[in-house]
Amino acid sequence: MAPPTILAHKSSFLTAQTLHLSQSLAPSSTWRASNQRIPDGGGLSDRVVDEALYRANHRLQQHVRRVYAPQASRHVAEQIETLYLEAAERAVRGEGGRGDDDDDGADIGTGGIGGGGPKFLMVGADFASDEVIATLPSTWDQYSPSQSDAHPAEAIRYADLATSLSLLSSRRKETRARLDRLRRMRNLLAPFSSSPSHPADAAESAVEKVQPNLVTRDGEMEKELERMRVLLVRVAARVAQLPDLEPGEEDDAVMEDLEVMERRKVERLLDGF
Repeated sequence: MAPPTILAHKSSFLTAQTLHLSQSLAPSSTWRASNQRIPDGGGLSDRVVDEALYRANHRLQQHVRRVYAPQASRHVAEQIETLYLEAAERAVRGEGGRGDDDDDGADIGTGGIGGGGPKFLMVGADFASDEVIATLPSTWDQYSPSQSDAHPAEAIRYADLATSLSLLSSRRKETRARLDRLRRMRNLLAPFSSSPSHPADAAESAVEKVQPNLVTRDGEMEKELERMRVLLVRVAARVAQLPDLEPGEEDDAVMEDLEVMERRKVERLLDGF
């Protein structure tokens, strides 16, 4: 399917017309029958007719090759496209083409015709752009009521296309937002990703990339918690060996007793050496 451009449409039209004009000439069956019904052999013989047709078709093919060459057809299509674009530029600049509709929809999009015109009227406007789609009026009568009344079928088709573009633009925005969200999640989960050479090493490779202070099986946090459990048992045993405090005993005396006990332990260790 040809792209929806002026050049493509005009080239397709000219090619179709060229093929139609290039068909070989042939008399109809009605003409042949009437020719054979002429009395006294007054009609043309089949040999004469076929020879005349051969010469005419030969000249026709020569004319087609010279006049209807593909390069010539494309050149004509390009000239038509240039005329269309020049007319559109004049309309955008406000030099004509709108007649008494100059006040209709002059503020649509980015400004009136005299101020640069709406983006959807710009020559070469990208109708896949969200910015251009946002400037499209929902119906053509919002921009030019007279043109909408003069061409109702085209106005209805425009409304359908504008609605479709708006819906597709909204879906694309939602898809882009979802894609951005998924990319952010992927970046956040990157430390947990792994690409080991063997699937069996996937878990170990993933753990190595995780921060060491996270709670994982056989991780650093689990080892520290195990050490803490052992220390708590030892501290509890030491605390149980402390003398009970009397109601009237001072804290300084208790601390002094603790220091004496610790000093004795150190002396016993030194004596052992």
